[in-house]
Amino acid sequence: MRIGLTNMTISKLFPQKTAFSQPKINSTSVNNNGHRNTLADFLSGHRKNSYGVEGMCATNNPNAKKIIKVSDEMKQKIFNSVKDSFYKYYGMSGDNEAEWETLARAKNEYYKTLKTSDRVSAAYTLGQLEKNFSKKISNAIKEKVPGWTVGKPVSQDILDEIFSDETLFNSEINGSNTRKNQFDTFI
Repeated sequence: MRIGLTNMTISKLFPQKTAFSQPKINSTSVNNNGHRNTLADFLSGHRKNSYGVEGMCATNNPNAKKIIKVSDEMKQKIFNSVKDSFYKYYGMSGDNEAEWETLARAKNEYYKTLKTSDRVSAAYTLGQLEKNFSKKISNAIKEKVPGWTVGKPVSQDILDEIFSDETLFNSEINGSNTRKNQFDTFI
């Protein structure tokens, strides 16, 4: 309490727009991507994520862990992202923020094309697809290099051989289901 009062007293001594001036409080907040969440959004329940996509809240959402059909284009983008992570970072996510941001923007633009009720399900589905691809690739590498763990270097020849085997990934990319327990609603 005393700190707040002292700060207010100091701000009176200095003109506006100094390090000591108090922030202006208004009914809107703007995130770093330029999306504006208004008070009306919050009160109506139309909350948006940082990319301006409505319907992405997973809290108490029955669709939050539901597998749905996603576009082949997005499946291919996820596959390419996983493939790149194995070639560049041996299965780790890497530290290239620009690559991550590009994929995140592509996903969020895709979510905007879906019904609001399907958006969080699509995000979950793409996440599960990414995990499934990574697991298949890791298992294939471990068959060829016993004792290999994610993050350890692996020969590019081995990766080329694994990624040239189209049967390993066709089921997910073409939409059929090989793991009934997890992807039973993929069509």
